[in-house]
Amino acid sequence: MRKIFTALVLVFMISFPSFADPVDDLLAYYVGKFGVEKGEILVDALPDETGHFGDIYMSLRGLMVEDLRLDNVTVRMKGVQFNEPSNWKAGNVECKEAISVQAVAEIFENDINKAIAAKTFGDGKDEWHDLSLAIKPSGLSGKGYYKFGILDILIEIDSGLRIVKGKELWLKDPKVKINKMNLPDYVTKQALGKIQPLVNLNDFPMPLSLNKVELKKGSAVLSSRNLPKPLPSGLRYTYTK
Repeated sequence: MRKIFTALVLVFMISFPSFADPVDDLLAYYVGKFGVEKGEILVDALPDETGHFGDIYMSLRGLMVEDLRLDNVTVRMKGVQFNEPSNWKAGNVECKEAISVQAVAEIFENDINKAIAAKTFGDGKDEWHDLSLAIKPSGLSGKGYYKFGILDILIEIDSGLRIVKGKELWLKDPKVKINKMNLPDYVTKQALGKIQPLVNLNDFPMPLSLNKVELKKGSAVLSSRNLPKPLPSGLRYTYTK
């Protein structure tokens, strides 16, 4: 009798394989790619076989994009087309397009400075070192040393911030103070060019279109015109490190 029961179980398992949820694979991809500390995905329904979602909301906290830590990125997309879900488990995820995208990202001053400290801005002949930035509601201020030939120049910066190409954060109308030295304008422009953009999200694999910057004490919030809101109902997936 036990042999018959075991055979029936095996037949059932072969005929009805375990259901793999593609949204689980999608969340696992973003968690693995960006080292996410906490993540949530809400969808109105499972994607079709082509990877199309009607409505999807994603919130990722504590993620690394290249060498920069972002405190959070939240995105809501409607009519969004990914590649086929059969590829997602293997880590092959591509977000191709969306009818509408709402997004917001917050970046802390400390995390920008950590990313700056880990990089060299220049080629050895002309480069920055000991550069630090401070973010406040009135704008960004910073100072650092710029090596130009045999000179090591203390440069102080006061600037606004602006979005470029929907994914990059640049200085806006920077005012520069040079310590005890007059330099040609082209040297100043060359020095500032080495640290631009301050934040580059081009490697974030979603069709972000950010266009606003809100400055707080110690952080910058980059967002689309309308902020993303969670779906009022649907399927919910979560991850906590």
